[in-house]
Amino acid sequence: MLAGYGILAVVTVLLVLPPARPLQDSTCDSGSTFSSSFQANLKLLAAALPGNASSAPSGFAILSASPAYAMALCRGDANASSCAACVRVAFRAAGQSCPSATGVTMYEDGCVLRYANHQFLDFLSTWQVGELSIKTGWALRSLPAVAVAQFSAAVTAILTAVSDRALAAASSNSTTNAKKYFATGEVDFDPRIYVLAQCVPVLTPAQCSGCLGELLVQIKLQLGTKPPYVTSRVEWCDLRYSVRPFYQGQAMLQLEPPSATPETTRAEKKKTSVAGISVGVVCSLVLICTLAGFVFIRFRRRIKSTKHDNPFKKISRAQCVIFDLTALEEATENFSQRNKLGEGGFGAVYKGILQDGQEIAVKKLVGTDSHGLHQLQNEVLLLAELQHKNLVRLQGYYSNRDDTLLVYEFIKNGSLDNFLSDTREGHTLVWEQQYNIILGIAKGILYLHEDSSMRIIHRDLKPNNILLDEDMEPKIADFGLARLLGEGHTHTKTSGAAGTPGYMAPEYVYHQRVSPKIDIFSYGVLLLQIVTRRRECWSDDSNTVNLITEVWNHWKKGTISHIMDQTLNEDTRDQQLRCVHVGLMCVQADPADRPEISTVIFMLTRDNMELQPPEEPAFFFGSSSSGRNLHPSSRASANTSFVLVKDISVNGVTMTEPYPR
Repeated sequence: MLAGYGILAVVTVLLVLPPARPLQDSTCDSGSTFSSSFQANLKLLAAALPGNASSAPSGFAILSASPAYAMALCRGDANASSCAACVRVAFRAAGQSCPSATGVTMYEDGCVLRYANHQFLDFLSTWQVGELSIKTGWALRSLPAVAVAQFSAAVTAILTAVSDRALAAASSNSTTNAKKYFATGEVDFDPRIYVLAQCVPVLTPAQCSGCLGELLVQIKLQLGTKPPYVTSRVEWCDLRYSVRPFYQGQAMLQLEPPSATPETTRAEKKKTSVAGISVGVVCSLVLICTLAGFVFIRFRRRIKSTKHDNPFKKISRAQCVIFDLTALEEATENFSQRNKLGEGGFGAVYKGILQDGQEIAVKKLVGTDSHGLHQLQNEVLLLAELQHKNLVRLQGYYSNRDDTLLVYEFIKNGSLDNFLSDTREGHTLVWEQQYNIILGIAKGILYLHEDSSMRIIHRDLKPNNILLDEDMEPKIADFGLARLLGEGHTHTKTSGAAGTPGYMAPEYVYHQRVSPKIDIFSYGVLLLQIVTRRRECWSDDSNTVNLITEVWNHWKKGTISHIMDQTLNEDTRDQQLRCVHVGLMCVQADPADRPEISTVIFMLTRDNMELQPPEEPAFFFGSSSSGRNLHPSSRASANTSFVLVKDISVNGVTMTEPYPR
């Protein structure tokens, strides 16, 4: 029955470490004639289905316009914008992968799309899971120093538990649009194991259980050799695990690792016993020394606590530390100039070293005199809960009526600005690093805008606020400070545009309108700076052309390569041009034309996604003379000579340096 309707086999894609590209695969039906009516109606479905799926609580939608039928299911942790963007990308990718097929299943990392010229869901009324034809693949990549049997037991246990949890999650609501077979889980193994299970809502519990069970059987067949990292999927269910996190948010289910297997040999036990005795003796000596040191330190701190009001104090909710002022003064050598790392609109930053040797960065905030201490603590606790690999981690704070100090993790390589301006040998970024920085910043913004517990709009994205760790991984700094200083992002306007000239969107400069699109504009400028390796993007000098104008002029002439970083590898030129294209889309004058950050990530990572020509950017000077004759709004800052040129024809773009779409 299943084969008769062209239902497809499992597509198994390996999650290698680290993934170079999001999961993507497709399967094409064969044997049918591609008609003009099918093509026309499929376009209608492609326009409507992303919105339908993203608005459904289950992330699932079915549409038909005979002779075209389609369904889409988004991953259970995807938000609305990510879901819609994924389905749109899947439609485009399906058309390119199977251009003349009347039936396609497209697997994206965040969604699955199925369309055909027949009603392929009719079979569900009589479907038996055993009719599935399963194919399996796996990565022959072993995990060092890991007992395979224990790893296999841990994987099997969490896969089974998460599958059961997914079934239980859907039992509370039987309505298809609200029913959601979805669960995530993890095991505190070494390495930690992450699992996801999901079924389409139209399946019965028995069908979902059977579908996930078939996938689990195939995965377990491979667990006896080398531990693989596997994703197994059919259109109707999805079961995957990895040793790297691949879903958003906290796991719904957490398991303890299984105990040691009984197959441990006597020799191993004997060896373990001897080692245990030796370690025990050493540990006893160390423990005695540690206790003596602890008593001494505790005695000193107790004396200090009589002199200071704010001793170190853990707040369990966010693991945020309240520091005392003396400790921070000692760490920074009383905020000496030689420890000063930089200064921005929110205050100066100093490097510090705590008594335990931990390196920190301390920001002395300005403008907090009128901010209530209780409200400040609440805001800091919220900011400390924001955890993402592309955000600088807030460790704690100190505050009284005169001073507010924020304590962050110390990032060794400093800011992106240093690498844009430093051309010395050994300081030049290769393209792979630049692309990783571009993508990492976007992922950090996505977390702030859509995936964090509260929506944060940064408002001052620039190279100085992008820090690079020892692996050159970007980390966004200063996020949430506008909120912390009393300007909540729930307002549609702010009391004034607080940002950096050249990075502020026109609607923010002129009308103080705050929305996620102002960060998209700043990100676009950042992206263009990285690709062109320009430290400055704006100048008050009327004889100097700003970066956006220069890039746009070359883009229209088809000479964009002339201003790109000439040290970059020519083999990656197509990817560089795509980044410039995305950057220009982000700096368009109309906020509605700028893409959402989730769409930006799709455009950067999907080489087969066709990009629309960008409209003329904001703050574009047609010529240096015309730029000087135009004046900004009277509400803009006096030293911010931004000009928004209107009523200019932007019909299209002619390029003599095309690149693959």
